[in-house]
Amino acid sequence: MNCGTRNERIRLAIAGVGHCAGSLLEGIAYYRERDETPGLLFPLLGGYAVNDIEVVAAYDVARDKVGCPLSEAIHQPPNNFVRIADVTVSERTVVMRGPSLDGNPAHLARFVPESPISPVDVAATLRDSRAQVLVNLLPTGSLEASAFYAQAAIAAGCAFVNCIPTVLAQRPDIQEAFRNKRLPLLGDDIKSQLGTTILHRTLLQMLLLRGARLIRSSQINVGGNTDFANFVYRGETKLASKRKSMATLVREAESHVGHHYDVTRGAYKHAFIDIEAAAFAGSPVKMSMRLESDDKPNSAGSVVDLVRIAKTALDRGVGGIVGEACAFYMKSPPVEMDEIEALHRLKEIWVKPTARDMQSASSG
Repeated sequence: MNCGTRNERIRLAIAGVGHCAGSLLEGIAYYRERDETPGLLFPLLGGYAVNDIEVVAAYDVARDKVGCPLSEAIHQPPNNFVRIADVTVSERTVVMRGPSLDGNPAHLARFVPESPISPVDVAATLRDSRAQVLVNLLPTGSLEASAFYAQAAIAAGCAFVNCIPTVLAQRPDIQEAFRNKRLPLLGDDIKSQLGTTILHRTLLQMLLLRGARLIRSSQINVGGNTDFANFVYRGETKLASKRKSMATLVREAESHVGHHYDVTRGAYKHAFIDIEAAAFAGSPVKMSMRLESDDKPNSAGSVVDLVRIAKTALDRGVGGIVGEACAFYMKSPPVEMDEIEALHRLKEIWVKPTARDMQSASSG
C-alpha cells in the first residue's frame, strides 16, 4: 500500500454512479491494495496518494443503484466498463437518490428506470457526510443537474470538479460564487489520461513544432455504451468542447470532430484520426491513427489527480478556478494555457506539499 504524507483521507462525493464512477472506484481499490504506483503521472499530489481518497457520499437516480452500497451499485446495468483485474471494491457507502432534473431524459430513461423514492437534500447530506470534494459524473447534456450540484457544493462547503462538457467552470458567475466562498472549482470536460483528444493534440503539436502546415484534420469517435447513445440526442456540448480543445492548433485548416453510436462496439471506444499537412516545399504528409480504449479508466487516471488538487487547494484556502489544473486536465478550461507550461506549474505549485499543508495535516 503506497501511502501519502498526510494523516487524513480525502472525503469524496460523486454525482452520477455510472461507468466512470465504477472505474474510478476500482482504480482507487487497485492502488489501495498494492505498494506500487504504475500508471500514475503523480504518485503524490499535495502530499496525498490515490489511496487517500475515500468516497463518503454518492448520488444517482437509477432504481437499481439507489439504496445499494457502491460496491454493488457500480455493477448494476446499464454500467458497462472494462473491469480492472484482481481488485475488490469495498466501498459500503449507500447510493442516495439525487434529483432527476435533466439528468435522465427519455432517450436515457429506457436504459435507466428511475427510483420511486424522493430525492434527498443533497447539500444537507454532503454536510452530514463531511464531504470535501464533489465530482460531477452525470451524463453529457445535464445542464440543470450540473448547476444544481455545483450550488449544493457551495452550500455544503465542498470543492467541485466538473468532469462533463456542461459549461460551468467557464461561467464568470459560478467562478465568483466559488471564489467568494474560498472553494476550489475545476472544469470543464475532463481530458482522459490517454484519450483521443490528447493523442490528436499531440500529433498536431508535433506537426507545428516541425514547421509543417496543417491542411485538414478529422476525428471520429465510435462507441456502444450509454454515453454514445446519449450523444445521439445531446452531443453538441461534447462536440463543442472537443472543437475548443483543437481550435488553437487547427486554426485556418479544415477540421471535423464527430461521434457515432454503434451498439456492437460495447464498452470500448474506437477513435479514428486523419491528418493532412504540407512539409518542406509543400511535400504532402498524411497520417491515419486508430485508438481503441476504454474511456472510463482512462478518465479515472485524470479524476484522481483533480480530486487531490481540489483537496490541496481547499487545504490552502484557494477559491475559484485552479487555472493550471483546468488547462492541463480539461478540454474546455476557463483559462487557455500551453500544456507544457500548465504541467510545469502543476509540478511547482501542487505536487510537493508545503509547510502549511503539513501543519494542516498534522492538526487534522
